[in-house]
Amino acid sequence: PLLLYTVGPATARTLTTLRDKHLPNATIHGADTGTGENLAHFILSHYDSIYTTHKPSLLFLVGEVRRDIIPKTLMDKALPVDKRVGVEELVVYETGVMESFEGDFADVVGRSDGAVWVVVFSPTGCEAMLRVLGLGPFAGSGCGDGAAAGTRQVFVATIGPTTRDHLREKFGFEAHVCAPKPSPEGVLEGIAKFMGGI
Repeated sequence: PLLLYTVGPATARTLTTLRDKHLPNATIHGADTGTGENLAHFILSHYDSIYTTHKPSLLFLVGEVRRDIIPKTLMDKALPVDKRVGVEELVVYETGVMESFEGDFADVVGRSDGAVWVVVFSPTGCEAMLRVLGLGPFAGSGCGDGAAAGTRQVFVATIGPTTRDHLREKFGFEAHVCAPKPSPEGVLEGIAKFMGGI
């Protein structure tokens, strides 16, 4: 059978639709792992239970912006050779920031009443978001000066650790919430927990 691995439920739903139509013998695994690191450890264990001798390499379909935790974990030289899983990476998509994003985002935030939650699903656009909100390295710099946020409280949540770490490492900004699972329900759970602690 063809093994398909995914880190989250949204991709698993999409894969299920594709599988049902085009790959009826494929099986989908890892949808509840939540992070690339968890998925990599799941794959190591799952592969070990299926392949006792030769482990075929995985085709790793990725975007041009990504962390390399999955291939590093699967091919870790500290693992015995028979436990490692080879990875062949193929970039299948690129992301970019729409030219109108900053202006559109500033308009939406400027029209919002009360507390504002901004949920970030990818490292792409983080700089523009922080600039518009006047947060992180753009706080008090006159660059976006937070005018879009006005005097209201602004909170930032990330869909997972990749985006959280990008904000932290590249901009020195700590998101208020990192979803415990990469799903709308996970984001809601993280926000509810945060708000309950205020």
